[in-house]
Amino acid sequence: MIKDGIDFHNVEEMTETEKGWRMSRLPVSVTERMEEGASSVAAYGTGVELRFKIRGDAATIRLRAEEAAEAQTAYIYYGSFQGGWENSSRTILTQETALRVEKPKNLAFLKEVTQERGLAFNPEVVRVVLPYGTCCYLGVEGDVEAPSQEDYPSRTYLAYGSSITHGSLALAMPCTYPFRIAQRFGCDYLNLGSAGSARAEKALAEYLVSRRDWDFASVELGINMLEKYSRETFEERVREFLAVLGADERPVFVTSIFGCFGSDPQKAADFRSIVKKYAVGKRMVFTDGLELLNDPAMISQDLTHPSLEGIRQIAERWYGVMREYLNREPVLACL
Repeated sequence: MIKDGIDFHNVEEMTETEKGWRMSRLPVSVTERMEEGASSVAAYGTGVELRFKIRGDAATIRLRAEEAAEAQTAYIYYGSFQGGWENSSRTILTQETALRVEKPKNLAFLKEVTQERGLAFNPEVVRVVLPYGTCCYLGVEGDVEAPSQEDYPSRTYLAYGSSITHGSLALAMPCTYPFRIAQRFGCDYLNLGSAGSARAEKALAEYLVSRRDWDFASVELGINMLEKYSRETFEERVREFLAVLGADERPVFVTSIFGCFGSDPQKAADFRSIVKKYAVGKRMVFTDGLELLNDPAMISQDLTHPSLEGIRQIAERWYGVMREYLNREPVLACL
């Protein structure tokens, strides 16, 4: 979505409110067909980036964060390069916050390295990577323009799942596994993680396959339905959800519940078996969640969410699975 010379990456709708422009990763036409809470979770900033080119020397983005338990920190990238220490990150407060971003003086060198190494993004593109929580956009100062498609990677990876996909306990959005996997492939990414509400809803599956802006996807299923949903309900949801995705021609990588140590182990095992049973689409690749992470030393104190080390392992192992499959795909082998 383009507004004010900014590409609001991973934003499908913006609504003006008294606090500013509310950004949503899903359109209301989809969330209104989903269970309660979908709309508020869609407004979380995970995977949302404000992307623009600075025509002058600097630009200032004005944002406001909703109150949250964790600090709401935006991370700044110049193309594929993380910002230097003066431009690495900005904390977004609950009152209006001005984020000043300068055009790097060494841009020519960054462009040279990007070309030599085949890096994914044009370093002229400023990427303000928003935090996990909800932020509102208030405006921009300075001469900016939206990037073109030539400034971006040609391929895009879409990720759907629970708060683990969403980025809980990644501490910084560039540490989430979707961001890391996209970095390894040199592709773009769309994070549609849904904290506490990844319920394998058919309406969402239909929406995902209707989008033509991704080339391969991953779905993580189970943990958000473990406590409140029966095995029968979960099986019906998974059957319908994966049938929709499996009918699409694009590769979809599926996983089940990662190792967790605070829930009913037998029910978790049953849920993993259900996901495996229906992950049988023509271009669907199943990997048991325990193969990606099953180490209590890599789980946080809440016994459910992986630690930073656990997230890193998920990213590395799943990337390996994806790379092996995609290297056999004539259209995607360049990844």
